[in-house]
Amino acid sequence: MQLQRIVVAIKPWQHALPLAATHARQLAQSVNAQIKLVSAVFDAAVTAGCERGDRVAQATRDRTVTAARVELERLAQSMREWGANVTTRVVWGTPVYEAIVTAVREWQADLLVVGVHEQRPVHTRLTDTDWQLMRHVPCPLLLVKDPVFDGYRTICAAVDPLHAHAEPSGLDRAVLAAGRCFARAFGSTLRAVNVYPGGDAFALASAVEVTPGVYYGAENVEALHRQAVTELVAEYGVGRADIDLIAGAPADVLTELAIQREAELVVVGVPQRRGRLAAVVGSTAEGVAAEAACDVLLVPARSG
Repeated sequence: MQLQRIVVAIKPWQHALPLAATHARQLAQSVNAQIKLVSAVFDAAVTAGCERGDRVAQATRDRTVTAARVELERLAQSMREWGANVTTRVVWGTPVYEAIVTAVREWQADLLVVGVHEQRPVHTRLTDTDWQLMRHVPCPLLLVKDPVFDGYRTICAAVDPLHAHAEPSGLDRAVLAAGRCFARAFGSTLRAVNVYPGGDAFALASAVEVTPGVYYGAENVEALHRQAVTELVAEYGVGRADIDLIAGAPADVLTELAIQREAELVVVGVPQRRGRLAAVVGSTAEGVAAEAACDVLLVPARSG
């Protein structure tokens, strides 16, 4: 994973330097990356007037964009004073997530950073825009939750090399590459986590021969997963002591393990989906994004 261009989505009502920008600045300065602050503004009535050629509406739109650009530049300048390489862009458009995704694609960004730390009256702290970005952004998405940020000391990367759909897309390797990139930037310990089905999931011996003469069943499931994970993570600098193998529901286990390991970041892969499933993130990624108390990095499968 190469980090050269980082987009930070700034919500229009944020007037102080948002946490997402603080995370992005420290990361960008560690890897010598550029940052672009992006804010989307929109007003349906003004847009309707512009479409009719209403000069007043057009003037209102111009003032709105200018005001947003001035505010964004103010935030950018505070980051530049810390030595960051920052530019800005204001996009007029709705829905907000589409405007942000367009900016990400056009700039060919390597990472999108979004703050989701607002206090919400419901259980999840994710907004609809956050959910849509999870589904549609083409690059890794860092969901910033931690209100106090001083780098990442421990990073947990979720892998599942024996999953039928993981390796054809290179998803596990993409997750580990992203985790290693962040670990190097912050001097973190990178841990690999594999959540596998417990013995209860194998009432009958599996007919799947995973290695010559060895079948995937309750009697050898842990040993097979440990061997597969150990072989996978070796080239990413993850030793045996930094591997966690736990049976259970992936999202629940990852959320709880992040607390036990005092991890500040969990890296989860998002499977590539097509057709009617194209807008589905995946139960594990969605569960971790919604429930984990720490930051979450969602890594999409490589297309093609």
